[in-house]
Amino acid sequence: MVRSTGIGPSEFVKNLNLPVSPGGRIGVDGWMRVPSVEDVFALGDCAGFLEQTGRPVLPALAQVVERQGKFLVELFNKIGKQDRGKALSATGIPFGDSFVYKHLGSMASVGAYKALVDLRQSKDAKGLSLAGFVSWLIWRSAYLTRVLSWRNKFYVAVNWGPTFVFGRDNSRIG
Repeated sequence: MVRSTGIGPSEFVKNLNLPVSPGGRIGVDGWMRVPSVEDVFALGDCAGFLEQTGRPVLPALAQVVERQGKFLVELFNKIGKQDRGKALSATGIPFGDSFVYKHLGSMASVGAYKALVDLRQSKDAKGLSLAGFVSWLIWRSAYLTRVLSWRNKFYVAVNWGPTFVFGRDNSRIG
């Protein structure tokens, strides 16, 4: 397993002798398999669909790799049930439907209690697109849904109160 973090393929990934998709990413098929190597999958910023798949290169966003990861977990579980997941056991297994990415929108906090929220599936599609304080509230609400435990959700929300009233303490002692 190789993990590459960033907004594109690392030098290590670029130097691998693997098929390349547009943008220099590792070329993958619809199931995120690297076609030239058995039992090798790639996802996230270092991977992109090969031109022959007819799919666009996906944006370097956390929501993309999160969904790719969930897709691969299901696929690996399917492979694991076949021949107890031994090496090269993915050969001949019907994988089912390939990965399809559906954009849910983008949000960004821009400071001063303002944010940008764009919940359209594309720039030409209809949907919610806002900026300002209301967007900041939506962004904060969405952030809370990503915090895992109820205890931590409560902790984060309670800490936001004084920060909203008194501002962030940027002083340093030392």
